[in-house]
Amino acid sequence: MEIPKDTREQIEKIILKILYNENAVKSTNLLIEKVLAITFEEKITISEKNIKHLINRMDKEKKIQFSQAKGGWKIQI
Repeated sequence: MEIPKDTREQIEKIILKILYNENAVKSTNLLIEKVLAITFEEKITISEKNIKHLINRMDKEKKIQFSQAKGGWKIQI
């Protein structure tokens, strides 16, 4: 599943912006929902599956890091 580079970069920026503003998210699914809401507003077409793939890829590339915290999952940027 290849996502065009410009779309991938846009989605990564959205993910980072959400995580920066939220400080913590309770689950990956909540993060995906927030990303979907923004992509809908910005008229970017991407599936939930592709967003999850990008989140996992960003985690593997150490762009973000998941850690368990009291308020849910904290993501270190």
